[in-house]
Amino acid sequence: LPPGTHMATLYHPTASQLNAHEGGISCVAWGHGLVVTGSADEAVHSYAVSGAKIERRHTLTGHELGVTAVAVAADVAVAASAALDSRIRVWNLDTGSLNLEIDCGPMSYGVALSPDGATVAAGSMGGISLWDAASGSKTASLSIGSDRIVLCAAISADGALLAAGAEDGGVHVFEMEAPYQRVAKMEAHAVAVRCVAFSRDGKTVLSGSEDSRAVLWEAASGRQLYTLQGHGSWVLGAAFSADGSHVVTCSSDQTVRNWDLTTGASVQTLADSHSDQAWGVAFDPSGGRFCSVGDDRAIRVFEATVAGGE
Repeated sequence: LPPGTHMATLYHPTASQLNAHEGGISCVAWGHGLVVTGSADEAVHSYAVSGAKIERRHTLTGHELGVTAVAVAADVAVAASAALDSRIRVWNLDTGSLNLEIDCGPMSYGVALSPDGATVAAGSMGGISLWDAASGSKTASLSIGSDRIVLCAAISADGALLAAGAEDGGVHVFEMEAPYQRVAKMEAHAVAVRCVAFSRDGKTVLSGSEDSRAVLWEAASGRQLYTLQGHGSWVLGAAFSADGSHVVTCSSDQTVRNWDLTTGASVQTLADSHSDQAWGVAFDPSGGRFCSVGDDRAIRVFEATVAGGE
């Protein structure tokens, strides 16, 4: 390649698990060597991925309605799931056992875990609630300044910031220490925000919306950096690569897209990933691969190759 030519990271499919759930898969997280999925079938599953092999490790049951969100703590083998039954369940990923159930009230959608697994954040009407993951007690309520529902949440890798996406299109960033100051509010979406994600360094936030766009933000200031346009329908999931050089998004248009953050351009469309809405994407924290899930009940795993940028 000529000097100065940018190298984009591209991906190819390496593993698939069909019929991974009995219902559509609505959410996914990856951590501690396990892909964790949640489904309309009310179950949470964990899978180990090795090469082309995807093997189920645990089936975590107890929710009484569809699972809407899952999260994995970065530093400890703990996962959390939220469901339409207004319960958050905290799981031990080593044993597949239930640590705690939290009755979090109606309208609980997105869920996030602090890196140390000590705090669970869940979206609700008008804001985010924080819960102690050991005792189940509520420790704080963070208001977004309206009565709109928070549909998604994420906590930065250093545990310092929380991002929340709301049904009115707003994205809110809070400090994770008392008094939980809101440091930024972003308004680039006119309709609901369906996913939020932090870069590994916590400096940028990505939001995906029902307006078919994903927007990259500076977390501390709320300054808009890029608008990622190309999906033909709602953007339902988003995840940053470990090195922060690119992101992947998935959509109800059934595709997964790979975006180069050097240019803000879509460098790859994985058009045959799913035969129905693609609801979630998650990177392996060790880098080099990611997975996607969807209403077709499939888990797809993709690994990186490097090729010249488009």
